[in-house]
Amino acid sequence: MRHRLTACVMASGLLGSTGSRLPNELALLVFDQLLDDRETLCTLARTCRGMQHLAEERIYRTIELLSVKDLQAIIQAFTFRHERVRAVQTLKILYQYRPGDLNGSEEGRSEFNECVAHMVNLREWHIESPYDNFHWEMEGGHGWVDRDMVRFRSALEAACVDGPKEAERIAAERRIGKAIERTVGLALLEHLTIHSHGAHEDFWDLDGFDCLFRHPTLRYIHVSCISFPATELSSLASHIKTTPLTTLVFDECELEPKSLLSILRTPARLKHLTLGENVFNVKESRRVDPKLSKNAGASLEALAAVAHSLESLTHLDPGWRTDLSAHVLRSIRPAGEGLRNFHSLKYLECDTNSFLHQATIMNRDLAPPNLETLRLRRHWEVAVDFWDQTPAVDHYTALPSLTTLELSQSSFTWFELSSPSYICQADRLRNRHASAYKLYKADINLKLMIEMHRDPNLIPPYLHGELVPVVQCMYDASSVGFHRHISYAVPAVSRRRPELPRYAPDPDFDPPVPSSLTTSSEDNDSDAEEPTGPAPETDQLGERDIQRITAQTRFALRQLKIKFIRQRRERRASSESELSFAEELEAEEDWESVDDLDEDEDMDLDLELDEAEFDSDLNEHQALAALYGQQGGLIVGDYLDSEYYSDSDGLEPDEALWGGGYGQTSGHGQNSGHGQTSGHGQTSVEDVD
Repeated sequence: MRHRLTACVMASGLLGSTGSRLPNELALLVFDQLLDDRETLCTLARTCRGMQHLAEERIYRTIELLSVKDLQAIIQAFTFRHERVRAVQTLKILYQYRPGDLNGSEEGRSEFNECVAHMVNLREWHIESPYDNFHWEMEGGHGWVDRDMVRFRSALEAACVDGPKEAERIAAERRIGKAIERTVGLALLEHLTIHSHGAHEDFWDLDGFDCLFRHPTLRYIHVSCISFPATELSSLASHIKTTPLTTLVFDECELEPKSLLSILRTPARLKHLTLGENVFNVKESRRVDPKLSKNAGASLEALAAVAHSLESLTHLDPGWRTDLSAHVLRSIRPAGEGLRNFHSLKYLECDTNSFLHQATIMNRDLAPPNLETLRLRRHWEVAVDFWDQTPAVDHYTALPSLTTLELSQSSFTWFELSSPSYICQADRLRNRHASAYKLYKADINLKLMIEMHRDPNLIPPYLHGELVPVVQCMYDASSVGFHRHISYAVPAVSRRRPELPRYAPDPDFDPPVPSSLTTSSEDNDSDAEEPTGPAPETDQLGERDIQRITAQTRFALRQLKIKFIRQRRERRASSESELSFAEELEAEEDWESVDDLDEDEDMDLDLELDEAEFDSDLNEHQALAALYGQQGGLIVGDYLDSEYYSDSDGLEPDEALWGGGYGQTSGHGQNSGHGQTSGHGQTSVEDVD
């Protein structure tokens, strides 16, 4: 409060003349309106000391480091004025892996890390090791673990120990009308994300980082690739129900029931929990080991610590990797009360082989009593996919509070499970709708989602700039409905080219399915009269329904896949238009030498790495051709500005979309042409001339 009053006094004396003064509130609003205009803020900072103080509060509020090249400029700025360190509220350490830059950067990183330990107003902190993605064995990877991570840990430990003591002193001083400045760094931290690795493998041991779960102000924690001990954490025993943590995300971690119990005892009211076990990082240093489901009783006991407050729960279980019949629904009954005391739990997400599904969903009396949404997951490598076969719904109709059942099928852009001809094959669609009808009679709505990945090689944890999977609904029973007149006449395939919207750069562009994609009565060659009267309730679908749903699905998948292309272009455009942080600081002060980021060079390299990940043997244009098919009609150049469909006569709609070129699909998981696939989920790419 004292700091805010000082700012108001300074503002009122700056923005005005001898005869007129701008009100304090309006003066501060002027600076707040310039929050995203750092160039103007830097200009204001050079006018006078008062302006400099107010402008720098906003200039240094958010720091995002993509390269170690910025470090010397920022360290120099911090050294020149310590108030700049106090101004930082959001810090993102996102150093990119470029050996030429990282070599010899240990000293600069150490200096900057000392500054981080004094950021007393830091609220949000995001840390990513530049040596992640299996670069931990490279030169410098050990240094990150032994120096950078050790310094981060000591700063967090100091905040845990000294932060509460300082908070008590500040409260006592306020009661007698005094104010003192904060001196403990990270004592106000609320949001923390850490993606790192160990010294010799992709996983790092918790060790002293148990301080994360003792921090007095942290409300959100997201950590990845941590290996937790198999024993309880004694250091947390004195902090039961003392922390304000509300969201906890474990991402690709090796979890153990006993240490998990110690952690879940510390929050006073945890609301959102993700138990992400090691599902994908199983090739380099670890094997598949679903520890929580192996000991369902102990795992449920650990979860019981947050039964009074938990609202959403997600479990990502690697068990499907070793289960040859992962699609088979099984039931187990461990000792205890399961999730029956989780009265606040409204959302549950897991695989069908998860202990949450087998022990609680499959036992009605152990299920959460007020569960509203259940999302079941299935990976593309599981032999039976959700498009082909929905699980037996009787177990879900037995849950009295359930209103929505979501089946989430994962796939990637050029795989058959992303093909509308496969998703909407007539028998699959009719069986799906019949299952939805059974759920509908129990007041449960069925949704089938697709979790679209860009390619099978991009795995979590997803780092800065990586294209994360997109989840989108492909079938919503409430939208399709169960009242209709059934017509089994086969409509003629219209040869009119649909008038679809062209590619638009608007990131929020999400047009509805055009009417030209639906089958009208004019397309029906049958002379049968249209039925009249109210449509009866039925679980059947007619030919027109099949064609309409297929057309809508095709269009939705096109838009979904285009999003991946759009994200790459938006990232390129934003990188080319923004100054580096060092360049912004240089505009404020005339330093003799500042090592600026070469944005163009760095972005070009980033895109090269991105394209190599997408397909090691295809350039960008060829990869997009593989994605859509040469006769799919999307001509990809600098812009997606051509017609959606080709003029290829004699091709059925699905053939025009998926066949006749790269990525042509025939059969379940069998591709012909480049990008040939053999087996469900196994892809090999041939060279392209």
